Amino acid sequence: MSTENSSATPRPQREKANLHPGRLVLDTQTKRRTPAEKHAADLHAKEIQAARNAAIQQGCARVSEMEETMEVEQAEQATAKVKPVRPKWGPGEGRPTNISGLPRGPPRVDRED
Repeated sequence: MSTENSSATPRPQREKANLHPGRLVLDTQTKRRTPAEKHAADLHAKEIQAARNAAIQQGCARVSEMEETMEVEQAEQATAKVKPVRPKWGPGEGRPTNISGLPRGPPRVDRED
C-alpha cells in the first residue's frame, strides 16, 4: 500500500492514545490494603450484616404477631353462631323474578288522533 491510499482513509488520530501507556497494566493490578484498612472494612461489613439481620428478625416477629392475632380472630368467628339474614323488601317491591328486564303489564300504545 502506498501512502496515498492511507491518506485517503486516515485512521482517527487520538491525541492522548499514548499519553499513559502503562495505565492499562496498573489498573488491572489488585489494590493492596494495610491490615488496619482491612480490619476497618471487615468491621463495617459486619455492622451492615448485623443491621440486616436485626431488620429481618423484627419483620419475622411482626409477621408472627399478625398471624397470632389472625388465629384468635378466626377462632372467635368460628365459635360465633352465624345468623341467616332475610332480605327485607321495601314498599311496593315484590319478590324478584327470573325475568326482571321485561316490562310488567300490557304494552302501552301512544296514539295521536
